Amino acid sequence: MTWSKWFVEPAFTSIFFLLGVLTLYWFSTSKLIKYMENRGQHPDPNQVRTIFGLIYMVILLIVTQVSVMGTDHSWVFTNFQIFAVVFVSYFLMLEIRIWQLALATLIFMAIDGTLMIGLTWAYAVVYIGFYLTMKLIKSHRHSPWRDYFDFASTALFFSTVLWWLILLRFNLGWTIAAWEILFSFLLLSIMYVYVDSLLAGADTLAQLTYTTNYDELTRVHNFYSFKKAFGHQFKAAQTEHHPLTLMLFDIDHFKHVNDTYGHLTGDYVLSHVAELITQQLQTIDPTLVLYRTGGEEFTIIFDNYTIGQAREHVDAIAQGVRSAEFRHAGKTIDISISVGATQLKTEDDSQVDLYRRADESLYYSKRHGRDQVTIG
Repeated sequence: MTWSKWFVEPAFTSIFFLLGVLTLYWFSTSKLIKYMENRGQHPDPNQVRTIFGLIYMVILLIVTQVSVMGTDHSWVFTNFQIFAVVFVSYFLMLEIRIWQLALATLIFMAIDGTLMIGLTWAYAVVYIGFYLTMKLIKSHRHSPWRDYFDFASTALFFSTVLWWLILLRFNLGWTIAAWEILFSFLLLSIMYVYVDSLLAGADTLAQLTYTTNYDELTRVHNFYSFKKAFGHQFKAAQTEHHPLTLMLFDIDHFKHVNDTYGHLTGDYVLSHVAELITQQLQTIDPTLVLYRTGGEEFTIIFDNYTIGQAREHVDAIAQGVRSAEFRHAGKTIDISISVGATQLKTEDDSQVDLYRRADESLYYSKRHGRDQVTIG
């Protein structure tokens, strides 16, 4: 097997092409997600894979079809088109409206130069029906075997209809069409097993990632997640010379809450504080993230904020907690927070210097009456 001699059957090359397309897609999206996380972002892996997958499949469809456009063999990528429709509808579960799907189909037909061919319109209608049906069966999951049966039977039915239309248009023999239908069924079955295993692995990884980066009680980011983000943002602020402000705060008299009302009430206070501030951050700046970095200690990194710019929001957060109603097990509890905040300075050699100064400011607030903000 060399560049000039290739003794592998087309069926095998098609299978390897399919697996290569899927593997490249999965590798690329994993690298993209990792890159975004390293940049201090918090991407939704499913959203990234969906958007990238749509763009990826559109490019592949256009490139492959253009390569055979206008020839007697313009039907040779039909199985790949079937594969693309199944991938986008069944595995990506894209929410595309019928008019958007029809518009995309018309554009593809225009590129392919088949707008004036009657059978192509029938072909397009079947494709749209194929897409909608695959989405429908994916939304009604049952047992693994039932899911595969629904997938395989639907794919086989539409593949048969599509290849029958191809047979009519290009005068293919029934033998060729039968083999193509069988091969389409084989490709889609391999795709089902392969992609399903990838998604199962991704779900496991996502669960592990969530457990690693999120606090189980409050559902906000934990100390491990904070260390990663703080390290990246501190380095970026130093390198790019933009401001960085750190806010640390404790819930006042939290031990008294636990001792007086019980740990269930304490858990409620932690969760409610986290929920209130998370909602408030969404209105202030959706890029801001709340971290639970200790028992009753939380942290917010104001990336690209001076202390003056952050101070207004810090005061608003403290006031929001102070004025919120905390009621649990029939008891109303007054809750406030003590805050320490500081901005990155030129003499800060490491992130520890910045964190220590914010921590010292926090403890100044706690020692001098609590329910206040101290700027260091």
